[in-house]
Amino acid sequence: MKRCTMLRWFFRCLAVALGLGQFILGRNTVGPDSRSYLELARAILRHDWAMTINAYWSALYPWMLAAMIGIFKPSLRWEFPAAHALSLPLLLVCMASFEFFWFALLQFRESVSVRLLPSSSPIPPAQMWVLGYSMFIWLTVGDLLLPINPDMYLFAIILLAAGLLLRIELAAGARASLYIWFGICLGVGYLVKAIFFPMAFVFLAMMIAVSPRPWANHKRYFALTLLIFTLLVSPQIALLSHAKGRPTFSDTGKLAFAWYTYGLPLRNWQGQPAGSGTPAHPTRKLYDHPAVYEFNGPIQASYPPWQDPSYWNEGLSPAFKFGTVARHALRGTIELGLILLQPRLWAIGIFLILLGCVPRETFKGIAAYWHLIAITAAVSGLYALTLMQSRYLAPWELLFWGAVLAGVRLRRSTAPLSLWVTALVSLGMVASLARLEYGESIHGFHNDGSAEYLTAEGLKQMGLRPGEKVGAIGFDNDAHWAYLARLNVVAEINTDETCLFWSEPPEIQTQILEKLAQAGAGVVVANMGGGIRTTSRAVPIDLGKCALGAGSAWLPVPGTPNRAFFLTARREN
Repeated sequence: MKRCTMLRWFFRCLAVALGLGQFILGRNTVGPDSRSYLELARAILRHDWAMTINAYWSALYPWMLAAMIGIFKPSLRWEFPAAHALSLPLLLVCMASFEFFWFALLQFRESVSVRLLPSSSPIPPAQMWVLGYSMFIWLTVGDLLLPINPDMYLFAIILLAAGLLLRIELAAGARASLYIWFGICLGVGYLVKAIFFPMAFVFLAMMIAVSPRPWANHKRYFALTLLIFTLLVSPQIALLSHAKGRPTFSDTGKLAFAWYTYGLPLRNWQGQPAGSGTPAHPTRKLYDHPAVYEFNGPIQASYPPWQDPSYWNEGLSPAFKFGTVARHALRGTIELGLILLQPRLWAIGIFLILLGCVPRETFKGIAAYWHLIAITAAVSGLYALTLMQSRYLAPWELLFWGAVLAGVRLRRSTAPLSLWVTALVSLGMVASLARLEYGESIHGFHNDGSAEYLTAEGLKQMGLRPGEKVGAIGFDNDAHWAYLARLNVVAEINTDETCLFWSEPPEIQTQILEKLAQAGAGVVVANMGGGIRTTSRAVPIDLGKCALGAGSAWLPVPGTPNRAFFLTARREN
């Protein structure tokens, strides 16, 4: 026991040290989702409640950001680092949730051993902690810490819910407080991220299935859990349903299904191709060649199309095609397998451990955790139909691998070898993460927002003021400078059409700029390679080379290679 305590303290300190290093290195990173969440936090602070009712983004996470911004009031260059700083205390919360779950897993393993009476031995507790913490650090520090999004919050909620589920299963006379906390976890989980709404019912089903109480006694506890869950989720569902004019708990899954299964555009959907639905209020196409899109109202934000995708894509409903869905689900399932086998050293270690096990007893041991595996399978199915990403699967991976490791029964002859496998796997994973951070310190991050600071500061020097409407050329979903300078992008030419714009003769360019002016823009900002690397294309276009012929009316944005064209009289500082 003392050895396990020392190991936990070692890994706690290691997680904090690696997390702090990752924060320092990536404090300026930003992405489109991050910007939208920060925008929602700003809306909360100015009491713009209509903007906060959003059927796409997390309901709870923007409030956390709003508290941070409201308390610390960060300056332009400190806003992204301040948002990232929220992840550091959250890492401690995730650590506590992991230990809560892992303790429950080990306690449940003892009860399984008593019931099955295996002749072989389980993985020793100390090795279980080493393996569990190694995977925890890999998933949180390596994948979840830097993005400004609610994934780490959901990570903590899922592990808490799984730990409570195991404790409910362990005790025939479990206290009512366990069920109360279980209901709170399910409700808060939905408010953190919409995927947890359907998964809450999977957890509830597992609670019924594994409870040692007779149903006659158990049903009141189930009713208590369901009541608490319903009370927590009902206000949000009522707000969204009223705003949308139809029953809904979220549009996130619906849109992801349309975008990633059918390959429909994430932004500026105009109703094409045929059969994809009828747009209710899409962005407006002002010019064809190059395509110019306008979105001046009713949503006023730094980049409205990604501030509320559910509004601009209202009506997106592609006709169901079984073959298309099946192919996408198959690709998602393959991707799931590849994610579960990462990092490779972990997969090799698990393979070696399984080689030294007693197959029959190990199968029975793992089967005892069927409910954890069923939960992971259910959420994997949902992601296979939409978008499979490693950060989405992080907490569910811990449930799956925890079930596998807890169920392993080692041969007496090979049990000592598992110690060396555990040590090598843990050392290799931690070393890989440390090496990753070292590489980041040298090469930097592709989504570092330092260029956004310069563009925002340069536009302020040129006289632009908060609330002004601008056009954007070549930024797509990555005009983070607009958020920092509190500007509203109201029209755009996308990155893949930017070179076409610059290749047009001056009279055509003038016509296009007039369209941008008609959209309400007073200034047009062009990306000349001084913006963040685009998230819209795998291979960035050399925008600076495309715009070599830009006329003298395109003024340099101070401190950057980007240019600005004033559609109205230039204002003075």
